[in-house]
Amino acid sequence: MPFVARAPTEVSIHKDKGLRARSRGSLRGSSPSMATDQLPPDLTKASRQLISRRILRQVLQDNNIRGNNKHPGTCLDTATSRLSMANTIHTSPSSNRHIRIKLTALHPLNNGSSSSHHSNSISSSSTLSLAMLQALASSHMATISNQHRPLQEVLRKAMKGMGCDERALVRVFANHKYQNPWAFQQLRNDYESRFMRDLVKDVKGETRGDFEDALVALIRGPLGHDVYTLDKALDRAGTDEEALMDVLLCRSNADIRAIAAEYRHVKGKDLLTAIKDDVDDTLFRLYSMVLSAARAEDAAPALPADIDHKITELQRATEGIIGTNAIVVAQIFTSANAAQLRAMSIAYQQKYHRSLQDVIEREFRGDMEDALLRMLTSATEDGGKADADALRAPLLKTLQNKKIITYRVLRLYWGDRARLYAAQAAHQKFYNKTLTKELKESLSGDYENLMVALIGEK
Repeated sequence: MPFVARAPTEVSIHKDKGLRARSRGSLRGSSPSMATDQLPPDLTKASRQLISRRILRQVLQDNNIRGNNKHPGTCLDTATSRLSMANTIHTSPSSNRHIRIKLTALHPLNNGSSSSHHSNSISSSSTLSLAMLQALASSHMATISNQHRPLQEVLRKAMKGMGCDERALVRVFANHKYQNPWAFQQLRNDYESRFMRDLVKDVKGETRGDFEDALVALIRGPLGHDVYTLDKALDRAGTDEEALMDVLLCRSNADIRAIAAEYRHVKGKDLLTAIKDDVDDTLFRLYSMVLSAARAEDAAPALPADIDHKITELQRATEGIIGTNAIVVAQIFTSANAAQLRAMSIAYQQKYHRSLQDVIEREFRGDMEDALLRMLTSATEDGGKADADALRAPLLKTLQNKKIITYRVLRLYWGDRARLYAAQAAHQKFYNKTLTKELKESLSGDYENLMVALIGEK
């Protein structure tokens, strides 16, 4: 049955100027479909539906819309199911000064009857209750910031008074609602505005050690923690090459550009210059290639002729000459995407009857070997095994580097869920135990509880 939208009423609520309402004419459509929303990203579906129904029901009441014998379906209790609400809320970054809500009543047409026969449409000249709309709008916008209120209070209670409720902190910080870093930042903003306190300072004041470091890393978010990790890796006697590789290798071009820009913004200096002061010349050349963000995008194909040319160059730069040409190998590895590196590994084995990994292990030593193998194995290992191995390796060491463990757990937690699931499956397949069990056997205390909760494995 076709529907007609009669004289939609557009209501503008201005913080300073009050209410305006005007008619926008008729629209026709084949179904009562919702218009595309342009709402704040953190507005939940439930709150959107709630405010829609409240406004629509009040509009029906104010305009005396009632069912009749001819159209019994438009009675007050069911009318909201026949209405479409197109919500467009325009806000400035600093204040909610202008809220515009467009309401459209949809009514069934019977046997092609004219829409003018229907008296139960919203009157274009109706004056809506200013107090009602302002109250609903205020409630609506408060809903956005209050979504996190229960957990804000849990956080404050956990860190208030004598002692700290670490388990409560784990429940909030590892809550699936906040796996998206933007959602977690909203929680932080709400906490700080509600209690007029700094969340980082509160966490640091109430927790200690590796548990504290991991909680603060979650507050920083992915980009902030990348920059923090780089700063710590470079800002001390002896560079933490493993942390450097964790942050910069096997990243997308967009990630690299964002990290370099944020590092300059936070530290006030160029990242490549900072690296140059801490690594040898060969490794510096490799990182200069990485930071150029010229890696083939994931969509770029592995063309057979190009792959054959690359493996020929690799053979000449390693086995084919006296003395290894590390720069050529680094250039090929840093410019290829995962699919291309995987194709090179297969083609090298077929053409030279040796694995490319064995060649790298034989021809290189130290940090350069580790960096090249990191790039190669991330592309060639069975799905998820490279991530599982990367997390397992520091867990098995007698002297554990908890910062490395935290970083690798968080990379999986913040990343694609499919990647996390693949790492979990690979760990079970190759080591016959869950990743969670590995964490529990190697870690302890509140830090263990947080890492296990972030992995989220049942």
